[in-house]
Amino acid sequence: MVLIDLDDSDVRIVKLESTPKHKELIKDFDCGDADLNEFLKNDSFRYFEGHLAVTYLIVYGDENRVIGFYCLSSDSIKIDGEDKEALVELDKDLEIYPAMKIGRLGIHTGYKRKHIGTFIIKQVAGTALLYSRDFGCRFVTVDAYNEEVPKAFYANNGFKELTASKKKKRRNVPMYLDLLKFIS
Repeated sequence: MVLIDLDDSDVRIVKLESTPKHKELIKDFDCGDADLNEFLKNDSFRYFEGHLAVTYLIVYGDENRVIGFYCLSSDSIKIDGEDKEALVELDKDLEIYPAMKIGRLGIHTGYKRKHIGTFIIKQVAGTALLYSRDFGCRFVTVDAYNEEVPKAFYANNGFKELTASKKKKRRNVPMYLDLLKFIS
């Protein structure tokens, strides 16, 4: 099954390490967003060393071109009100639920619209489901840019905006993906 509009046998996921090889690998990466580029090229190493987040590279082809990246960290999410009513299968009346957070996600400008972002979301959901058997994880969360395109991207990939966030004007919008939708 082809998940992305590339030869997916040439796509690898590589955990970013603070090595000269990896720094060289990402030096030409550009997703068109200065903040995301800065995170990948500088902050991602500090986040890893500080045990705050781990960054993964989507590497394509023999030339080892980085076509995307994402970073993950642990998180929790407060589900209440209308959001909780929509999740009727929640058995306990908890206030906070365990989650895995997508801290950053960027796709190289030359590889946009090839379903790489959706590929990443599926990888993250699979990772969260795998680890949920060891430490418990019910949701994947993201703080999406409060712009039409990023919000639509996450919504098209199953994320829902937290109802409480709709009442506030924010730079980022908290969204969540319920991992139970992948279990049948």
